Amino acid sequence: MGRRGLGKRPLRRSDLGDFFDEYYSRIFNYAYYKTLDYATADEVTSDVFYHVARSYATFDPQRGTLDNWVFRIARNSLYSFFRKQRDTVSIDAVAEAAVSYEQTFDDPLEDQGKMVREMLAMLDDNDREIIYLKFWEELSNKEIAQRLGMNASTVSTRVNRATTRIRKSYPDFVLE
Repeated sequence: MGRRGLGKRPLRRSDLGDFFDEYYSRIFNYAYYKTLDYATADEVTSDVFYHVARSYATFDPQRGTLDNWVFRIARNSLYSFFRKQRDTVSIDAVAEAAVSYEQTFDDPLEDQGKMVREMLAMLDDNDREIIYLKFWEELSNKEIAQRLGMNASTVSTRVNRATTRIRKSYPDFVLE
């Protein structure tokens, strides 16, 4: 759907399944790697789908891609969530909780997952977002720059600094 686009027509019920299939895991993962909290990621993902369904008629493909529009909504949902939580929860508490999070089911990749959460927790919010887009969404520096409204060379520098910081703390971990 995002690749072929829906045009500028109301989002129909039949489109929602395709949209959900294409975007759910991407939005959830984006929210998770920004917050390092599963419950928050789930809440933000629900909010994004609500806003997309409600305001799809305002999407204008002449102004940008569906991907960028959806992830702009996701960013705004995250900002709204953090604004609401600002008085009650510090971002350090969220990062600390994420590092100590333990799953209740057997996951053969859990040790690696825990290490990834620790690595992400040591990065600031902006670098965590850039690393997520670079390595999990596999976007180019130019695509990241467009999505975040930055210069591609700035993205390149930030990716380099963040990966250097990760490699110093985790020399055996390979970022690809």
